[in-house]
Amino acid sequence: MADLNTHKEFARQLYVAMRRAVADEHWPIVVDAGFYAVYHTMEALNAVGCRDSYNFADAVDILERVLVPRVLSQAFLKDYEYLFYFRRGVLYGPHFPTQVQLDEYVVTSERAYAYILSVVNQQMAHGADAGKRGQTYA
Repeated sequence: MADLNTHKEFARQLYVAMRRAVADEHWPIVVDAGFYAVYHTMEALNAVGCRDSYNFADAVDILERVLVPRVLSQAFLKDYEYLFYFRRGVLYGPHFPTQVQLDEYVVTSERAYAYILSVVNQQMAHGADAGKRGQTYA
C-alpha cells in the first residue's frame, strides 16, 4: 500500500486526466480515470486509518463493512457501485456510452471524488477516528 499522500496525489492526477479527457472527448480515459480517482482516494482513506490496501474483490466488502458504517454515507456507496459497474460495462461490454450517459458518469465521478476527498482531509485534520457519520453527502 502506498502512503496517504501518494494516493491523494495519484487520485488528483487521475481526476485532472478525467477532466482533460472530457474536453478531448476520449471517453475510455474519462471512464477509467474517473473511477480510479475515487478508488485511490478511498485508498488514501484506508491509509489514514492505517488499514491494509485492498483490491477490487475486497473493495465493496470493505466499503460496506468498514468504511460506510464508520465514515462514509450510503449515498457514496451507491455512487461508487454505479461508477464500478458503469466502468465494467463500457470497458468489458459490447457498447459505447452515449453522451448523456457519459455526462452522468462524469457528474457522479466528480461528486464522489469531492466527497471522499473531503472525508480524507477531515480525517487527516482530526485523526483517524474523527468524522463519525456527521457528514453529509450532497
